[in-house]
Amino acid sequence: MLKFIKFLFILLILIVLGVGCLLWMAIEPTPLVVENSSQQVEEADSVKKLMRQISDSLKNRSTSQRIDLSQSQLNSLVGFAQRAQKNFNGRVNISEMGAGFYATYKLPANPLGRYINVDLLLLPGEGIALEHVKVGTMAIPGQWAISVITQITDWYTSSDIATQFIEQVENIAMTEQKMAISIRPIDDFLRELNTVKEGLSRTGDEELSLRTAFYLKYLHELDIGKKSTAQSLAKYIGLVFAQAQQRSNYDTAPKENEAAIMALAIYAGHYRFANFVGDVQPVNNRIAAPKTPPVLAKRADLNQHFIFSAGIKILSEQGLSIAIGEFKELMDRGKGGSGYSFVDLSADFAGVKFAQSATEPEKALQMQALLANSSNEALFFPDIKGLPEGLSKAAFTKQFKKVDSPEYQTLVQEIHRRVDALAIHQ
Repeated sequence: MLKFIKFLFILLILIVLGVGCLLWMAIEPTPLVVENSSQQVEEADSVKKLMRQISDSLKNRSTSQRIDLSQSQLNSLVGFAQRAQKNFNGRVNISEMGAGFYATYKLPANPLGRYINVDLLLLPGEGIALEHVKVGTMAIPGQWAISVITQITDWYTSSDIATQFIEQVENIAMTEQKMAISIRPIDDFLRELNTVKEGLSRTGDEELSLRTAFYLKYLHELDIGKKSTAQSLAKYIGLVFAQAQQRSNYDTAPKENEAAIMALAIYAGHYRFANFVGDVQPVNNRIAAPKTPPVLAKRADLNQHFIFSAGIKILSEQGLSIAIGEFKELMDRGKGGSGYSFVDLSADFAGVKFAQSATEPEKALQMQALLANSSNEALFFPDIKGLPEGLSKAAFTKQFKKVDSPEYQTLVQEIHRRVDALAIHQ
């Protein structure tokens, strides 16, 4: 017995030393990447073309496809990630020799260092080939890293989904600042992905799923949802929060509000939000949705911005919700887009803040009391008078110079002020 305890003690020491060595090699005192996200997202309008390619690939899933990516598109997406996660910094460089992906994550203050730096080099040629993956001073052979990640993912999902993903890539070609990825037909892969997703969702938050199903069924049975004229989202919120109020006490109110918002996102936003909470549709093979999309400030698009942002906030960090809304507006500045809209951005901010306050224990019951059976949009939706919208890239640059300029930040702070002043946040 004494020998066994001694063995465990030595093993524990070796594990601690091993983890310590890995941390010592991974953490560095200086960042590898220092980039300005406002400059990176200046080319966000170019991402629209990439989105169309991906959409076309999903529609033509039975045939081989080619996805063309540019360095500016990828760096715009990296800039979006930086705005969602302030401690992250990244950059992409593409040449004929390969595509370098560089990232830095800033850690809290600690004696080992402040930064985890990652350097990854993707090579052109058949399939997915990595030259190396470097984490701090550790250099890992690329193909070994792919093999390990693939095996772990397949094991975790009880499938071969990662292996299939690797096999989907037929060829990667690179030129200066451009990359072309040829992929095999993705129909079988998407079917397997859907199976894996359903399996993982069953292990998710069952409590949220059951509560969301209750509120979605309630919304589905409302008479106002059957009207041919567009109804204010405030009416749906008032009725569903009245239900939440009846089912809540101090401890459960945040959870009831969370589920009510998810049900609203599925019903008044998009049915695909249900993919994140499970099988919640009240009728098999039928989508619960109002006959006519709801509106805010008499506009259906503002309802979409608001409820999408609220739903995303429930599923993610606040920074991601705001970054998605901002990036979408930056994409819309390009030719063929609706233009940058600070009105849309105010709806995004309001949706995020709505979900945030609704799920805070100190505010959850108060919000229910204010919103229950009310149809007053002014309780949760800000004044949009005087906010510019429909700005082309040229008009945006002329008025605000760039994202994060003093002029831009002044208007963004004004939107935050209007949102923060709403009754439900007091």
